[in-house]
Amino acid sequence: MATIKDIAHKAGVSITTVSRVLNYDKSLSVSDLTRKKIFQAAEDLDYTKKHRVNTAKDSIAVVQWYTEQQELDDLYYLSIRMGAEKMADQLHYKVKRYFAGDSLSDIDEDVKAIIAIGKFSDQQIQTMQKGNRNVVFVDFDTLAKGYDCVVTDFDNATKSVLADFIGNGLKRIGMLSGVEYTNDHRLKIVDPRLEVFRNYLEKQGLYDSQNVFVGDYTLQSAYDLVNQALKKGHQFPNALFVANDAMAVGALKALHENNVMVPDDVSLVSFNDTAVAKYVIPALTAVKVNTGMMGEMAMRLLDQLNMTTSEEENRTPQKVVVGNRLVKRESSLNQAGKSPR
Repeated sequence: MATIKDIAHKAGVSITTVSRVLNYDKSLSVSDLTRKKIFQAAEDLDYTKKHRVNTAKDSIAVVQWYTEQQELDDLYYLSIRMGAEKMADQLHYKVKRYFAGDSLSDIDEDVKAIIAIGKFSDQQIQTMQKGNRNVVFVDFDTLAKGYDCVVTDFDNATKSVLADFIGNGLKRIGMLSGVEYTNDHRLKIVDPRLEVFRNYLEKQGLYDSQNVFVGDYTLQSAYDLVNQALKKGHQFPNALFVANDAMAVGALKALHENNVMVPDDVSLVSFNDTAVAKYVIPALTAVKVNTGMMGEMAMRLLDQLNMTTSEEENRTPQKVVVGNRLVKRESSLNQAGKSPR
């Protein structure tokens, strides 16, 4: 595991700055450019260096449904983009980046194919595909729409977290999740883990709708939701599954301010395991999503599509599901009822 010192050296900043940025310290006055350098350095240190070859193929577009600012608040999509771009470099493609706010109609005509990261409405998909471009989606199940896609295994990951809670004798189980919309607000996306969460706990006789808190996947929404829940008369969960690391940081902050101990009072498990998960206090137990691999696999699929001939244009679309694993750290109880050390 990369240390804070390693990240500081790579980003060219102090160890203190790295520590405060990775803990989302809002009182720190630092530019978005510096934050970006730190987060990218942290994610980049998980990769093996490869020799760069300068022989370039066609241009491709990497379309991110987030703004650059949003990427820094949720490193999940930053890591996917970095994985896609690294594989594009290895396959010798030129990469052009487009973020939320950039018009999809303005994607350069010389772009031959697109990696689309995040969620997109049918209208946005049609705009991206003009000129019969190949498009591969990441973190968006588009198999039924006829497009190749790469997604993570939400179902088994959710079940593994719930089984771990129950195995530690925790039965008052809650979930902190979110709802999101495509940039054109034409498509609402509900967290698919919510249905898995409800069905699994209903079978165990443990589901309580009052223990489900839905925000917008941001640190601030999680902080507000946990604060509001703690002020209500209903007993707060003693186990909390959180949809992403940014929300987990917000939840930790609210719990700490209300003198609720993690993991003794609330055993908390996050999802994604981005760079910040290792450095917050307590370090987050999290479902490790191999976001870099998701980006890499999407780029490999795109390369395969670009190699097909016109006779193969009726090919069957593919859906690649990337597995994940639960990484135990200090924010949750282990099988002995204690936090791991």
